Amino acid sequence: MRMLSTTTQLLLQYPPGEVTVAKICDASGVHTDYVARYFGSREELLSQAIEAAFLGVFLKTGGDDTTRLNVVLEGNVDVMQLSQARVRTIAYLVGCGVSPERFQSSQKLVLESVFSQSVNPNVNDRTRMNLILAGTLLIQALGTFAEVNDMTELQKQDVLSYIGYMSQSGESVQAALEWDKPKTKKKK
Repeated sequence: MRMLSTTTQLLLQYPPGEVTVAKICDASGVHTDYVARYFGSREELLSQAIEAAFLGVFLKTGGDDTTRLNVVLEGNVDVMQLSQARVRTIAYLVGCGVSPERFQSSQKLVLESVFSQSVNPNVNDRTRMNLILAGTLLIQALGTFAEVNDMTELQKQDVLSYIGYMSQSGESVQAALEWDKPKTKKKK
């Protein structure tokens, strides 16, 4: 648990490539052999740490208000900061050869959670899911775009506001893109 917590804290502070086995073990007070013993590899430790912290937002550990996020991080974390660390870490790990399938189940949980909270009776399920996918892509890209384009805090808030507005403008998008009509097969 200390290794997961430490790794998550380090991923919030540093790019994933700088979160080394030595740095993790030194900060958590364990021997470097523990990474291989308990996780098999550094990549698996990074995967488990960022996923456990992020999924803690969605999964409860019991009947109280304690989430896995609180258990792992021993405190509260800005969800946007955690989301950005997750996206950076996943991109890094995929670049290291970790299969994208490794992260599909947690991403599905995120999308299903947002879908269940999305309420606009004037749009169908297809439109809701497409808007959620587009919004999720924007949120996941926001951290990278913000760094590369030197976005101000106000610009970041504007993008987040736009994402929130997407559900309200869903009827227009649905009609314009014909998401309210069933797909028809083209004749040959």
